[in-house]
Amino acid sequence: MAGIRGRGRWLLGMLALLAICRGASSAPTPAPGQLPLVLVADVPLPGKAVRFDYQDIDSTKKRLFIAHMNDASVVVVSTVDGSLIKVIPGIPTPRGVVIAEDAKRVFVTSSPSKLVIIDSDSLSEVGRVTTGRSPDGVAWDSLHRVVGVSDQGDGALSVIADSGTGARKQLALGNETGNVVFDPARAVFWVTVVAGAGPDQLVSVDPLTAKAVIRIPISGCSGAHGLRIHPNEKSALIACEGNSKIARVELDGGHALALAPSGSDPDVLAIDVGLGLLYVAAESGDLRVFDLAKAGLVTVGHERPGPASHSVAVDAATHHIFFPLAVGPHGAPVLRIMRPAGT
Repeated sequence: MAGIRGRGRWLLGMLALLAICRGASSAPTPAPGQLPLVLVADVPLPGKAVRFDYQDIDSTKKRLFIAHMNDASVVVVSTVDGSLIKVIPGIPTPRGVVIAEDAKRVFVTSSPSKLVIIDSDSLSEVGRVTTGRSPDGVAWDSLHRVVGVSDQGDGALSVIADSGTGARKQLALGNETGNVVFDPARAVFWVTVVAGAGPDQLVSVDPLTAKAVIRIPISGCSGAHGLRIHPNEKSALIACEGNSKIARVELDGGHALALAPSGSDPDVLAIDVGLGLLYVAAESGDLRVFDLAKAGLVTVGHERPGPASHSVAVDAATHHIFFPLAVGPHGAPVLRIMRPAGT
């Protein structure tokens, strides 16, 4: 009887192993030497244990700017080791951040209706100008020296001339706008729009006239928000907050569209151009990673960098990935720095 029971246990073990192998063979295979992500460091961040929002990197000065949204400040740290450089206080509800290296400016959106302008050398505030209601994303047009601001509360885009200090023009687009980016190949801003009727849209806007150029429907995407342009400049990548998807849409021709699942409530997108990876951060803390070298949307892995890790930025030089966490392992804010294995 003992021999029969032993052979039975051996057979059950082999069946379980076979099932595991079959399951593994159907799972997405990460690119060799890239995934999973490994922890580089958890660096303490100052301020209250409350929500952070967008980030941007000054690659020349090796500085990371983080909007500490619910602590009314922008935190500046080194991209080398995460060490604190400065806290810029007194900015109500900072959300969008963009570096204009050629203008030596940092632009930060601030509620209820301001664009804060910071000198990138001295890290001192140099001015505030009016935007629309509840400004969110912000982008820099280096060709025309125009700032584009997503006026989320107005469902509009503001374009502000003369490096953010000149005349402002506003274009109404829908019920709500999300993120905005500048496309130097086409010399337009692209902005995500939650439309009043019909599918959400990706809209291009002329920076000088504030007129819509192209409206691209994004069928199957609810709550279009986060936005990046593919490094090949042929398509856009969009986070769909309402139905937890990522969309890829061609910017020319017939505007071919691909959709893939993301983590729940996706928000900020970041691209590692050198490795050809798209990182999609979500409010759920579920990070999805896509291979941009392939057509459509091909998932190569997913991670959980931390609770509510909805904001992500990537240093193209080191491939380090930055996640500001409101609540770190010891209950205080930390900057979690990670990298793909093998880099």
